[in-house]
Formats: sequence, structure tokens, C-alpha cells
Amino acid sequence: MKLPILTALLLAPLAALYAADAPSLQPPQHLGPPKAEHSATNRAFTGIPSMAVAPKGRLNDTTLRCFFVCEDQSGKRQSQTWYRDFDIASLTFSPDIHRVKLKTSDGTFDMQPQYFYADAAKHGFKQPAKAFGLYLLDAFKVIDGKTYLAINNFPGAQNALAMLNESRDTIEVIGHYNEPAERRLTESSVNRLPDGTWMAICRIESGDRNYVFTTSKDGKTWTQGEPRPFVTKGSNSKPTFDKFNGLYYLGWQEATRITDGHGVGRYIFNIEVSRDGVNWERKYRFESPNSFQYPTFRQHEGSIWFAVTQGTGGSTDRIMFGKLENLSGKK
Repeated sequence: MKLPILTALLLAPLAALYAADAPSLQPPQHLGPPKAEHSATNRAFTGIPSMAVAPKGRLNDTTLRCFFVCEDQSGKRQSQTWYRDFDIASLTFSPDIHRVKLKTSDGTFDMQPQYFYADAAKHGFKQPAKAFGLYLLDAFKVIDGKTYLAINNFPGAQNALAMLNESRDTIEVIGHYNEPAERRLTESSVNRLPDGTWMAICRIESGDRNYVFTTSKDGKTWTQGEPRPFVTKGSNSKPTFDKFNGLYYLGWQEATRITDGHGVGRYIFNIEVSRDGVNWERKYRFESPNSFQYPTFRQHEGSIWFAVTQGTGGSTDRIMFGKLENLSGKK
């Protein structure tokens, strides 16, 4: 397979899609300056890529369900995952937000790190607990009519295969994969191979920081994470693992420095492809002096589209949107 030379991409900011539409939500009422415990340095709102959760990208014909996290990174209180629905026709959000639930072997709870940690600890996890950092980081994947994803706690170095219920309001933990714990597996992406085996690619924070892979026959019991020969010189950044038209797309950040001397590890992003999850070959290599990181790939009407964050010096100054390829092969 020839490797396309991607010298330029016609990208446009996501916001430009609706730039001509005036916001329809009323501005919030100002109640005065925030108290010390609510200061901007003490909280973070984390938007999650791939917010649409139904097979065709919608909760129903007119609604997108969007997930986000409210957290206090000082660890003084538990973070909470919420959802809010977005009406496509009117381009407005619902006035209501709702708590997402987390289902573990102990029961169903508010989606907070303490319950994710307690379930992992029952299965042998021994790292310190964290009160923040629990995210729906992976893209949603519909397999045999069920919606799967990987969830993680970044500061806690926890990962798990999970399933979204039919009501799209509860995340059920299926199995944890965190070993070897000393490598600190922090972000991952998961998919199911043709023989039924689950496989996850995991970002790590120690050693050479190259990615490791773990597999499971049932989604519950996982192997120790180990590197694979088709991914080398990886950097500690979020991977992707999708499947489009029977072909797996595995995306990962390379740490190699580009020739312009910037030297930041998120300027190169590679995509390997495979039909069986065993034999892989390179299909795309993105190089950009403005970084290319945390992409999300989605299939829509015969094409693969993506959103990616870009910035200078490793920061994330903007979100870009573009088309990767037409699956039909037509231009």
C-alpha cells in the first residue's frame, strides 16, 4: 500500500460551521464574584470528543447528547460527569443537565472517581486514589448493537473497558486493565478484533513512554501491557483505535523531533491500518509545526471526518476539522 503524502489539509475551525447563526441561549445571570473555593484555578470543565453516542451520531433524529466533567483538581471533592442534550434544529442546549451514572460490581452510583477506584481496587489495583480525572476519553464504538468505550482516570493511571446503556445515561464497567502499574497507563483506546479478542492501546507515563498493548478474550481479564513492533518511538499522548468499512485505523503520537527544530513530541501523528488486528501497515503520517494531537475520527455518509487540536509549543490553541478520506474511493 502506498503512503499518501499529505502536504496540506483543507481545515476549518469547527465553529465556522455555524458562524452565521447568533447564539440562542440567554446569557447567565451575574451573581457577583466567585468565592475562593470556586476560583478559576480550582475547577476545570472538560469537553469530551465524540459526544454523539448513537450509531448514526445522534441520540435520536434531532438530538445530540453531550458529556462533560466538572472537577476540582485540588482533590478536595469528587468530580462528577454530567450530560446535556443539544437540539440540532434550533442549535440550542437543553436548560437541564443530568448526572451520568457509573455501574460497577458493587452497584450503580453517580459517575465519580471514588466508585471507579473502589471497583479497580477489588480487582487488585493498588495505586493511590484520586478524586478527579475520570473521563469518557475514548470514542464510542457500536459493536453487535451495543456501545462500548474505554474510560480512564488520568492522574490515577486507571483504565477500563466500559459499555453505555440504551438510555445513554449509565456507564457500566466491564473490565480493568492497568498493568504493569509501574508504567502508569493513563489514556487508552479499545476495539474488538475479528476473532472476538478485545485489544487496547495505552499511553504510558514512565520509561520510554512508548505505547503498550493489552488484550482480553472476554473484556474482563486483561493481559499485561506490552509494546508491539509496529508502534515505536511513541510519545505520551492519547491514541485512537477505530474501525471503518472492515479496516482498523490505529492512531498514535510519535516522539521523533521534526526537522524545523521545534522538538515537541506532538507534532507527528501516525495511522496504521489492519484487517485482522495482527498485521499492520502505515497509511498516514501527519507532520505539523503547529502540533497534531488528540484527534477524533468519525464515519459519515461514506467518508471519514476528523477533528484535531492544534497549537504552538504543545498547547491546544484551536480545534480544526477536516476530511481524511472517501471510503468509496471517489473524489
